[in-house]
Amino acid sequence: MSSFSQGSDPSVLGVDPGSRKFGWAVVRQRGKTLERMAGGVVRMHGDLHARLGEILQKVQALMADQPVCALAVESAFVQKNARTALVLGQARGLPIAVAAARGLPVFEYPPATVKRAVAGSGRADKHQMRHMIAATLGLATLPAEDEADALAIAVTHLRHQAFASQLAPQARPVATVVAAEPTPTPARAAYLAAVAQARAMRRAR
Repeated sequence: MSSFSQGSDPSVLGVDPGSRKFGWAVVRQRGKTLERMAGGVVRMHGDLHARLGEILQKVQALMADQPVCALAVESAFVQKNARTALVLGQARGLPIAVAAARGLPVFEYPPATVKRAVAGSGRADKHQMRHMIAATLGLATLPAEDEADALAIAVTHLRHQAFASQLAPQARPVATVVAAEPTPTPARAAYLAAVAQARAMRRAR
């Protein structure tokens, strides 16, 4: 399901979930222009269960308040520390679950893909990404690092969807499709000619 199928100005929610900081951003595509509609960083406190509860409440509120038609998030990556991987996986799974429950499509992009889409290089660092996303969206000030990551993920999704829509074949009216005759192959053309000749010979008799 493409986010471009639900209106001429699609908006996407990009998230950068962490166990203590949660970056989020809503970006809208208007023609060829990308606009930051909202964004920020939520800082969680307390034990892990309390922080996960805060993430859940924030994501539910965002999806209820913001007119978005898709969720974009970075793909999961392997962590050397098993506990860190588990905690991040729990934080990351919450927005995905909320989006799925609301019927919103979820799109995942590897970190290198996000960097190439925004900065033109899969090796861009955090500083470059913040400057490039600010320039892309025409922001007067640099966004916080976690919000910048969320903005970059949202921008990546919208650019990928725009590129995919350009590659999609143009639909033709049903009447045109039905009426169109396929171009015969040489073998098919020879067969049709032989059939026509045989019919002509029978009529001549």
